[in-house]
Amino acid sequence: MKRTAVILAGGAGTRLRPLSSDENPKQFLKLFDGKSLLQKTFERLERLLPAESIHVSTNEQYAEKCREHLPSMPPENVLTEPARRNTAPAIALCTFTLEERVGPCTVAFLPADHYIGDEEEFVRVLDRAFGFAESQDALVTIGIAPTEPNTGYGYLELGDAIDGDVLRVRRFTEKPSLERAEEFLRAGNYAWNGGIFVWRTSVFRRELQATSPEIALVTHSNYEEMPSISIDYALMEKSSHVATIRGDFDWSDVGSFEALKKVGVDVEGLLGGSGKT
Repeated sequence: MKRTAVILAGGAGTRLRPLSSDENPKQFLKLFDGKSLLQKTFERLERLLPAESIHVSTNEQYAEKCREHLPSMPPENVLTEPARRNTAPAIALCTFTLEERVGPCTVAFLPADHYIGDEEEFVRVLDRAFGFAESQDALVTIGIAPTEPNTGYGYLELGDAIDGDVLRVRRFTEKPSLERAEEFLRAGNYAWNGGIFVWRTSVFRRELQATSPEIALVTHSNYEEMPSISIDYALMEKSSHVATIRGDFDWSDVGSFEALKKVGVDVEGLLGGSGKT
């Protein structure tokens, strides 16, 4: 079955202002190796997929900017959202669009604006997620091995093993209190929700029809009527067919100046003006 991927690049990056802006949000900032976070995400995917199988989901405002940052990707692979409606409608529209374009396929969704340290391990885990999603009727997510009781991330409670390193997800918990986050770390069967998903288009459609039937009807023409809701709330927390693979690699959503400093970014230097495209 054909493998495809979609990089989610429609965010406004409001938590990193004034480093980011409406015109130049976080995914376009050149924070590592002189490359933007979007470019780094694309390069990681290119280790597993050809450029023509990689897509970007963004809003019309950033479509041309995405094409400029990714000149090796076919320009028609930029999929634009008709309005801002959070990740559930965006991911649903992309999944259905790809199914129409290339037929039934297995698709991965990844945020454009995250930092990943051990890229070799990341590619191995993503390849494993693709393989499991291809063979099983499951929505697969990559859970990040937690290194601290961070209250800014969502958590996955991990259940029994399904197939070796693939585990059932018992429950999603959004941004817990510090006390609960500390409990999760002590328990040992929790992972951070990194917002990376892999599924077959047919499995996604079936599960979305069961959990959020109104979003399963999404098209370009009715997009603005869709509820603004995340994919976690609309689908992942409601489905009983969610599996995870733990990713043991350095990861951060670099969603704050403190997070940037933790992964070695010279924040003061960037605020001096070197972070722009």
